[in-house]
Amino acid sequence: MPSLVGTSVAANYLVAAPSTNFSTRQLSIINVAQAAIHTGFAAADSLFSKTVRALQQTAEVYAVGTPNAGNCQFIIATDTQWNGGTAAQQGGVAGNGSFDKLEAAVLAGSGVAATITLVAL
Repeated sequence: MPSLVGTSVAANYLVAAPSTNFSTRQLSIINVAQAAIHTGFAAADSLFSKTVRALQQTAEVYAVGTPNAGNCQFIIATDTQWNGGTAAQQGGVAGNGSFDKLEAAVLAGSGVAATITLVAL
């Protein structure tokens, strides 16, 4: 097959866009705002540990950040906890920006309420 480099057809593969979808499912970076999540986070059965376990039981977690000042970031598979709807788009997955189910799971698993929001790339 002849090379298409240098043609307008080949220019399409040079286009880049913010994404987390590279041979994987679409991923979302979320921020978990939870009072005192950073306090003693390295201790066994800490609030941080309980929150991580609650997230793992509810969403497919790819990465866990280090908590600080009442916040911690996680990377999850978008389709495992994105609540649906049509008001907003996150990486092509329709959603309404709500993580109600995940927030309820964190409250049940850790005993402390959390607010979960998307972090833009």
